[in-house]
Amino acid sequence: MTYWSVSSQVLKEEAEILGLEVEILVPEKNLFLVKWNGKEVLFKSTDFGVNNSLWLKIANDKELTYNLLQRYNLPIAKTLYIHENEFDTFDWTALKDFHFPIVIKPTDEDHGNGVCMNITSLPELQTKLQSAFIDYTKMIIQEQISGDECRVLVVLWEALVALKRVPPRVIGDGKSTIHELIDQENANNPLRQQNYSAPLSLIREDDELISFIEKQDYKPDSIVPQGIIVQLRGNSNLGTGGTIEDITNLIHKDTKNICIQAAEKMGLGICGIDMLSSDFSKPLSETGGVILEFNATPGLGGDRELTSVNTGREILKRIFKI
Repeated sequence: MTYWSVSSQVLKEEAEILGLEVEILVPEKNLFLVKWNGKEVLFKSTDFGVNNSLWLKIANDKELTYNLLQRYNLPIAKTLYIHENEFDTFDWTALKDFHFPIVIKPTDEDHGNGVCMNITSLPELQTKLQSAFIDYTKMIIQEQISGDECRVLVVLWEALVALKRVPPRVIGDGKSTIHELIDQENANNPLRQQNYSAPLSLIREDDELISFIEKQDYKPDSIVPQGIIVQLRGNSNLGTGGTIEDITNLIHKDTKNICIQAAEKMGLGICGIDMLSSDFSKPLSETGGVILEFNATPGLGGDRELTSVNTGREILKRIFKI
């Protein structure tokens, strides 16, 4: 990072509220020290030294993550991998057991970058992959699991909080276009700013958004009737404009246990585990839910402002046993 992140700011503020001493060492690299009762803990954003270095690298590579999750019999979507130099000779019959829609994603990206969802045919898949290979050398092909997305934050082997991620959307007023509604939301919502510098990011009006709304028979210049909600993209990543809801008390205990088990297997004392399910009050085994990815330095922004959860404070209380 080259800026003082929201996560670092949250931890600094909450540490000071708790009466802990904070020393900022290198602000532009998010390195700071928190002290209390003779104990010192070094932080780099939300990394406080409890993650295994090998598993940290694995968590940053989706292909490696999926291979290990599959080895440990943890739920993932049906998956294939394709390298750019394999495209012309790729055996597309390998997809014969896949059910559309399909999602593709880079093996080593984050914040929703490079993800393309709701691909409904093989020709569309091939076209999207060719576009993706302009920027990426290897892509993941997965069955798209329907349902809601949730991040469970595991801290020191406790499922601390579960936040449902809500895709960006606009509500029609009968006179504004989708483009204008997006501009209004970005300009008038004080929680939205660029580049993770606020709890919520700006809604990104890119090719993926346009493709998604076109499948609902909308275009950026379409006027949305009064009160009609238009979902703007398939993924709910905060970096592309999504928001969050607290479902900690709703999520099934078996799902929490799976998250703790996965974190233990991955050697990650702090991580955000992203999942998909049609009903988080039921076990993943009943809904066909899956693990999407691991985040070894999960962002914290938004929960204080949008839910009753104060994740930064709860992390510090567990680290310092307050």
